[in-house]
Amino acid sequence: SIIKIVLFGQAFTGKTSLINVYYFNQFDNNVKPTMASSCVDKVINTSKGKVSIRIWDTAGHEKFRCMNKIFIKNTKIAIFVYDITRKSTFDEIKFWLDYTEKCLGKDVAVYGLVGNKLDLFDKKEEVLKREPNSEFEIVPNENGEKYAQDIGATFCLTSAKEYAPGFEELILKLVEEYLSRNKKSKKGRGKKSNSFHLNKENTKKKKWLC
Repeated sequence: SIIKIVLFGQAFTGKTSLINVYYFNQFDNNVKPTMASSCVDKVINTSKGKVSIRIWDTAGHEKFRCMNKIFIKNTKIAIFVYDITRKSTFDEIKFWLDYTEKCLGKDVAVYGLVGNKLDLFDKKEEVLKREPNSEFEIVPNENGEKYAQDIGATFCLTSAKEYAPGFEELILKLVEEYLSRNKKSKKGRGKKSNSFHLNKENTKKKKWLC
């Protein structure tokens, strides 16, 4: 059977870019907002052998969210994505968590939390020059880790643009966790969280202060 994975999050958090880099090994600076859900299939190697997965991209814009419900049924792994340079996208993760629990009930077995766009951490002037009206407020790393612990998610910081292998690592971790839990029991997810940083040198140097 195919393990269904769905990415949730606000528009412009980089969900589509993460999938494109993971599946097509391509990054495009001009990706347009997702207006309808779409998916890619892939066979990956795990400790349990080859496993088929299907990763769904969902619309983040409010006017398109109603369509998500059609595509997310039977989701086993939910990944919430926020932009580390826009705190509002992190604040909205609670909405997406409530959304998935309301729409999917106990279908979801494993959660992931992704802080994307790590490459823009110290590029405030560059971002504001390109987008003068954009919000730029860094989400402290510890906020992401704490929230991941609270919801029992695996947490990581990444950049679709610069650290592409990281998302692949996250997917493998979540699939392995799902296979392990599915084998042992179907009692639901635990509260233990795993965190990993995809650019350890940078995260050590930077204090993640707003």
